[in-house]
Amino acid sequence: MKQKYVLATLLVLLCGFLKAQTLESWTWDTYKMKFKAPDNMRVVENNADKFEASNDNITLDIYPRKDESLTYDGMKNAIISWADQTGLTYSTYNKNGDAQPIYLDDLNGYWGCAIDGKKQGFPASMLLLVDPDYTDISFYIWISYSNEYYHDAIKILDSFEPN
Repeated sequence: MKQKYVLATLLVLLCGFLKAQTLESWTWDTYKMKFKAPDNMRVVENNADKFEASNDNITLDIYPRKDESLTYDGMKNAIISWADQTGLTYSTYNKNGDAQPIYLDDLNGYWGCAIDGKKQGFPASMLLLVDPDYTDISFYIWISYSNEYYHDAIKILDSFEPN
């Protein structure tokens, strides 16, 4: 009986390991932004208007907007509006019990708001970031992912920082 338990535990760990992706550092030179993303992501678009990369499990989009100079209330309203425009459905509280939009007073040097939800049945999160030193540029970040890649998505969202 003990051998079956050990074997089952090893299989669960092996499956978890196989689903984990290796995250590497990426830099979006246009806006001097660093973040982590899976090493097997393919860049779909990379210019001054948009950064998009994806693999079979995660899609990451970043949209810069200039001359917004958003306050916290402005960011909150902007991310709620963006969620409505994109069809993101979300609860008043996320999985961790945080009221949405979630206020981020210091994410590696940025401040902003986040919303966790779903679109067409897939988990998705939105992040709106502003560099306090350059408040005229806002970064609208979209990440959608397969359910089992939730932890990778959180690591990606937590990794954004000014370069």
